[in-house]
Amino acid sequence: MNEIQLLSVGYLVFMVLIGGELALSRWRGDGRYRLGELVVNIGHGSVFQVADGFTKALVLAPFLFLSQYALFELPIDTVWGWVVGLLAYDFATYWRHRHHHRVHALWAVHGVHHAAEDFNFAAALRQALFQNITGWVWLAPLAFLMPLKMFVGLVVFDYLYQFVQHTQYVPKLGPIEWVFNTPSHHRVHHGRQEAYIDKNYGGILIIWDRLFGTFQEEFEEADFGITMPPNSLNPVWGNFVLWSDLARASRQTPGLWNKIKLWLGPPEWTEALAGPIVHRTPEPLENDHISEARLRYAGLAFLSGMSVLGALPWVMAESWAVRIVLGALALLAAVTPGAILEDSSWARTAEGLRLAGGLAAMVGLAWQGVAPIAVAALGLGLLGALAGLAAAGAVPAAAAAESV
Repeated sequence: MNEIQLLSVGYLVFMVLIGGELALSRWRGDGRYRLGELVVNIGHGSVFQVADGFTKALVLAPFLFLSQYALFELPIDTVWGWVVGLLAYDFATYWRHRHHHRVHALWAVHGVHHAAEDFNFAAALRQALFQNITGWVWLAPLAFLMPLKMFVGLVVFDYLYQFVQHTQYVPKLGPIEWVFNTPSHHRVHHGRQEAYIDKNYGGILIIWDRLFGTFQEEFEEADFGITMPPNSLNPVWGNFVLWSDLARASRQTPGLWNKIKLWLGPPEWTEALAGPIVHRTPEPLENDHISEARLRYAGLAFLSGMSVLGALPWVMAESWAVRIVLGALALLAAVTPGAILEDSSWARTAEGLRLAGGLAAMVGLAWQGVAPIAVAALGLGLLGALAGLAAAGAVPAAAAAESV
């Protein structure tokens, strides 16, 4: 199975699992899936996938460079080689994760993932736009220990393992929790109450948290999110909100040395260094004020926009022009459903561009005979948009009929 097929199967599996968990939540009526959160979480995943197609070289290039100087490589055809490789990889990702919480500038990158207030499989896809740019430093030294195939295999396994940690439906797992990270441990990590903040950084294993004093048992239901939520359904702007907050605090901080400490110290130093901060006013992202017609259209626009994400892997081997056009279309597909829900002034323009761009991309790819599966995916997306228009129009029509 090549990389394109693997990515496509992965997207399909993720969507099926999200759909199943969503159906369970609706059946139980527990409110663990809200449309706004679902849209922005998967929108962040789309934005990350676009960025990943252009920035993954920032992770692989240093690894390949350093591997030339490796004096030893773990054998890829032995169990013990993979066990040692897993321990080394997980140790590196523990410290990468911990530093992305304890260094303010790195928290501005990673905090977007923690901004999810509905903790579910969809939240697992809420990845940071800049994480490849900042995360490679901790992974590159692994080149002195393992071959590239082992490294890539561990990265893929880690992504899959992290995905299934993001759920509230799996209880504590007994002795398994002594060694491995579990949904219970990860719920603690995503909690914003004081006892849970900056705990349980482990990726696959929890042993590093136990060794380095950052472990916390789950003893109460977590309040998910960050202390100053972004209050936006725009997955592009969501990657810049914490940077904006940090820049505002930096302007208020006197002296160069204090500014350096603000950026490189832990986030909780902010008010001590900058003085009282004028914060954004946090507002819950609820659906109560949104018309049913807009909810229906936004939901179907979101689903149809997912077709662009499905098309992306099939064009990554094509020319840069094709990749850039599809990447831009994927970004539009990621931001427009949230803009529709928020009733942004530019929502209709963005949605018009998305539909026109999708049609143009579909025709262009078909004309060139490029990536027929991508063409089919874009076609399904346009059909979904038409269904959205029909569904949105049915609501006011039905209301008018009832009033006659």
